[in-house]
Amino acid sequence: MSKIFCLLCFLSAVLANAQLPEMKVSKSGFEPVVVSIPTTSNEKLTELTKAWLQEIVHNNPDRGKGYEVSGVTENSATVTGYKRNAFFYRSLGETYNHNIDYTMQLVFRQNSYDVTFTVNQIYTDNNVAVKSALADYFTNSGGLKEGYYGLDASLNKTVNALVQSHYDFILSHR
Repeated sequence: MSKIFCLLCFLSAVLANAQLPEMKVSKSGFEPVVVSIPTTSNEKLTELTKAWLQEIVHNNPDRGKGYEVSGVTENSATVTGYKRNAFFYRSLGETYNHNIDYTMQLVFRQNSYDVTFTVNQIYTDNNVAVKSALADYFTNSGGLKEGYYGLDASLNKTVNALVQSHYDFILSHR
């Protein structure tokens, strides 16, 4: 009996450590990632993506900001949305919060899908559009410019939470 219990603990630990590939922001934005899933039809993945978005719209304090699924084909869908408090940075002792409009391009296959995440527009915490793009926060060599401490970590956390939410929804409802 103790061997079975140990085996169950081991399997639980392995499953708990199974993670999606992490998306990381850089001067050029986010590199696409491939997410592995159990075999699921493309039609089902498209349906689940629409249902996931409806859940976000229903449970999210950013309701009414234009979430939608568009560009649906046999094997792809595009999700556009708005995320309040998507990232922050600290400069000279002050913290600046920003919101974003984003696009998640999803390309489905039976055992995986590609996720391409793009930040379309950045807003201040008062929803005033910022004239700079994501690349403007980085140096030519690819590092963060001075005065934008925490931007990369906070934006990575937000984007990875969105991608993880989509993945979890697919696994739990497929």
